[in-house]
Amino acid sequence: MSSFSTSQLLSSSGPILITDQLASPGDFLLHQLLSEYVKNFPGGKCIIISTFLDLTKWKAIASRSGFNLAQKLEQGSIVFIDIPTQFPDLSPSKGATFLPLLGLINRYVGIKPVTCLVIFDELSSFEWIGHSASDVSRFARALVASCTRNGVFLAIRYHIASPDDLDDIFRGLFQLCTYHIEVLPLSSGKSSAVSGELALHPGAALNNTPQRVIPRNRALQYRLGEYHSTYFERGMGHAVL
Repeated sequence: MSSFSTSQLLSSSGPILITDQLASPGDFLLHQLLSEYVKNFPGGKCIIISTFLDLTKWKAIASRSGFNLAQKLEQGSIVFIDIPTQFPDLSPSKGATFLPLLGLINRYVGIKPVTCLVIFDELSSFEWIGHSASDVSRFARALVASCTRNGVFLAIRYHIASPDDLDDIFRGLFQLCTYHIEVLPLSSGKSSAVSGELALHPGAALNNTPQRVIPRNRALQYRLGEYHSTYFERGMGHAVL
């Protein structure tokens, strides 16, 4: 069986980069990180920054994972920043910049609880609404710097539109992160037993390797269930049914 562990990732220094593709969305990893964090750090704080998934979706998945997100929001231990709702004019055509968003994030991460997790889902949406690659990269650097300065664990999801032509934003993110989790579709196409594959690479900012890396040529396979994800070695999908 696999030794991949989101709990072990949470014990690393961060930040981590999660990339996915249209045929293999990686949002399940973000929800798994949140669930593990709530379980392992009951006195901690989590800030979820979402560019497209609304709060209703997060609440539904949290409920299936065994905790009440609405209650955590009321208590203030989880903060949800819904960018389309809270920053509806965040568009370069309207002359908007990332400064108000960064200011809000900085206020939250500057309040120092025992531990804090920031989940950013997902960065490529800014490109889709017209922000330049250089502006998105500068925002990412500022976000990473703020979290690092305040000792906050950061997970960023970035959607890869063209796997054969990686862009400058991805390259910049890779330089900033300690780990890169790559969520991949099956090369053989869809399967009822296997949802996709997962590789774990050391990022350029990694100083040590507490988590075993998983190269792409030995990628783990995973299957998404209603309440959890199952990871297994290639060729073992039927063995864990």
